[in-house]
Amino acid sequence: MKKYFLAVTYDVCEHNELFEHMNEYPLESSVDMENQVRNFAKLDVAPLVQVYKSETSDFQELKLHKEFKFKEYECGCNEETPNDES
Repeated sequence: MKKYFLAVTYDVCEHNELFEHMNEYPLESSVDMENQVRNFAKLDVAPLVQVYKSETSDFQELKLHKEFKFKEYECGCNEETPNDES
């Protein structure tokens, strides 16, 4: 049975308790999954992409297949910055 995959990008900021669904992209089975996911993460500047699988092309019943994290797109708002005491 054919499987269908859907990548969902998320904006995540643990410091501000943000976990926001951004976009959904159907994956092409003939193209490397990791490369497609990396391109979608770059396009949306998304630190988290979850890939769901379905047995139907309408994606009615989704199951989490794999999760990808991209440190280069994390918000960085919790990084220490020097105080401006001017």
